[in-house]
Amino acid sequence: MMNRNNENLTVTIARQIIAAIAALFLLSLFFSAQDAVAEDTSTFDMDNWNGETVILEDPQYFMEIEDDDIPVISSVGKTNVKIRGVQSKYKLVNYTIPEQLLRADPDFLALMVEAEKYIGYPYVYGASNPDTGFDCSGFVCWVFNNSGVCDVGRTGANGLYSLCSDVSKANARPGDLVFFEKTMGADVKGITHVGIYVGNDQFVHASTYGSGGVLLTALNGNPYYSAHYIAARRMG
Repeated sequence: MMNRNNENLTVTIARQIIAAIAALFLLSLFFSAQDAVAEDTSTFDMDNWNGETVILEDPQYFMEIEDDDIPVISSVGKTNVKIRGVQSKYKLVNYTIPEQLLRADPDFLALMVEAEKYIGYPYVYGASNPDTGFDCSGFVCWVFNNSGVCDVGRTGANGLYSLCSDVSKANARPGDLVFFEKTMGADVKGITHVGIYVGNDQFVHASTYGSGGVLLTALNGNPYYSAHYIAARRMG
C-alpha cells in the first residue's frame, strides 16, 4: 500500500513539473514576441532622427491615420501673393515634405497644414497675419497659434527662443525652430530671424533676405542662412 501511495505521489509531482515547464515555455514565447514588436517599432525613432530621408513601408511604423487624412504638403505650384501692393520677388523652391515625416508626428503635420497656406505671402516687418503678410516671428507665431499645437501669443524671435529648449543642429527634427543672428545687420545683437525646420535640410520661414516672403530654404545648403545660423530649439 505504501509503494502504491509513493507511486501515485511521484506521478502527481511529475505531472506538476511537466505543467510548470510547459507554462514557462509558453510564457517565454509571449515575452519573446513582445520584445520583437518593441524592437521593430523602434526602427523609426523621431527623437533620434538624424535628418536623413526615411523610407518606411511597414504600416506598423505609422500613426493610425487613414490615408485620406494625410494631405500633400508642398510648395509645388505655389505662386507669390500680392497683399496691399507688396509682393515677394523670390522664386519659390519646389519641395514636397515626405509623407512618412508627416505621419510620424501629429504636431508636425498640424504645423505644416497651416504653414503651407501662406507659402508665397510677402514679408512685411511687424506683420503677423494673412491679411497683412508676415515677418519671421509673426509667421511662426501664427502657425503655432492657428495649428492647435500650442499658443505662443505674439512675440518676437527672442521671445520664441525663450519658449524653447536647446537641441543640437544634428538632432533637429521636423517642427523644431531654427534661429539666426545678424540677418538685420552685423551691429544688431541677439536673435534676428526664426523659421520652422521641416526636415531634409529645409526650413519654412518669412524671409527677411532680399525682397522677402514665406518660402522654403535649405538650412545648410544656403550659404547666407548657414553662415547666420545660431541654434535649433524645441517648443515646449
